[in-house]
Amino acid sequence: MNTILAIVTAEKEGQIESKMIKARQMEEIREARKAEAEAKENERRAHMDETKDSLRKKRKRPTASRDDKISTKYETQASTKATKPSKKRVSFAAE
Repeated sequence: MNTILAIVTAEKEGQIESKMIKARQMEEIREARKAEAEAKENERRAHMDETKDSLRKKRKRPTASRDDKISTKYETQASTKATKPSKKRVSFAAE
């Protein structure tokens, strides 16, 4: 009777060990997937940052001409404000 009980116990322990081994393997797989996802995300962000920088470089214009345009724009606004603004008039057709 004791030998049968020992055999059954050993089989149960073997099953428990195999379940633990499976659990460890699954955990390793999860960690590997997580690391792969993080690496992919970092690569995607780096590519996006690269694209942003290249677009910013393309859009840059000489600062002197931009300052001239801005100052000209403000001068034209100032000169139009100096004159008396005309009133808006609405005419209705008489029936």
